[in-house]
Amino acid sequence: MKKLLKHMKSIDYTKEKHTFLIISYLFLATIMIGCKENENEIQHKKQITFDHVEVLYDVLPSGNYTGIHFTSQNTAYTITNNGKIFKTEDGGNTWIEQHSSTELHLHDIFFLNDLNGYIVGGDTDGIILKTTDGGNTWKSTTFQIRLSSIYFINETTGFASGKKLLSTQDGGKTWNEVDLEYFAYGGINFFDGKTGFLAAGNILLKTIDGGSSWEVVDKISNIIGTNTIGKIQINKGVAYLRLNGDKMYRTSDKGNTWQILNVPIISGSVHFINEHQAIGVGQRWYELGYYPDGLLCVTNDGGKHWDEKYFPATEFYIINDIAFLNDSTALAIGNSSQGCIIKLKF
Repeated sequence: MKKLLKHMKSIDYTKEKHTFLIISYLFLATIMIGCKENENEIQHKKQITFDHVEVLYDVLPSGNYTGIHFTSQNTAYTITNNGKIFKTEDGGNTWIEQHSSTELHLHDIFFLNDLNGYIVGGDTDGIILKTTDGGNTWKSTTFQIRLSSIYFINETTGFASGKKLLSTQDGGKTWNEVDLEYFAYGGINFFDGKTGFLAAGNILLKTIDGGSSWEVVDKISNIIGTNTIGKIQINKGVAYLRLNGDKMYRTSDKGNTWQILNVPIISGSVHFINEHQAIGVGQRWYELGYYPDGLLCVTNDGGKHWDEKYFPATEFYIINDIAFLNDSTALAIGNSSQGCIIKLKF
């Protein structure tokens, strides 16, 4: 009997010891997770603010600048609504005009690397411009349709969207129409060489075979109503849809589930740096219309709250686009009578 009691006590002690070890492990794991969350929180507390916003005057001619794109640490291109292309090699302090040979409205820029890039545009007619020497020369292909967005999966395979959807398999030498039976197409972007999104009005299409076939993403197309999908951003596996209202939608599982985001701008664009931080550009709006003031807004909590900064119409009537020079510096451009650029450091 004594042996049995001793054995039972031994079992109880072993259980207590195991329980204590498990509790200790869980406690340490909780602390470690908490520390990791605190590290992430601290990281995101390095917030994007307006403390280091600089307006550079007269660095460009007066004009309506529609897009900006960096190809390397200090090299970027910006385009206008009347066919102008400008290039900077010093982070935006000085710009040199490139010869575009067109006066059409230019809408979008895409570069594969420092040398090879594309620009699309158009009003009634459309154009695709291509450079293979870093913007020194541009070759043009004209179309009878307006084009507004362009994306290349690799050096040979790319898509241009607008009034119709075009594709190339030979690096832009020839373009063929992809007939999906929609009236017009908007933004296009890819997660990788196979999976991508394409906007067709208020319909979102998805491909999983590099654009050979496209299917409607019902889970988003059924909830956005009549709002037109504009730009599509994909960053680190997370996709963001910019609508023509004050809404955005985000998916981290390639379209299976979606989260709605409110943004304080009606026009313009929003660029997410990560899931927590984003910068939006546009124009100041209110219930009865808009003010002719450029708007810059930032969020550090995934779009729950936004801080806003306005720029007078003498500097920007509207801010149209933003691009990142590196992890801590961005440039924004828009419609400016003084040829202004915004340099934002954070």
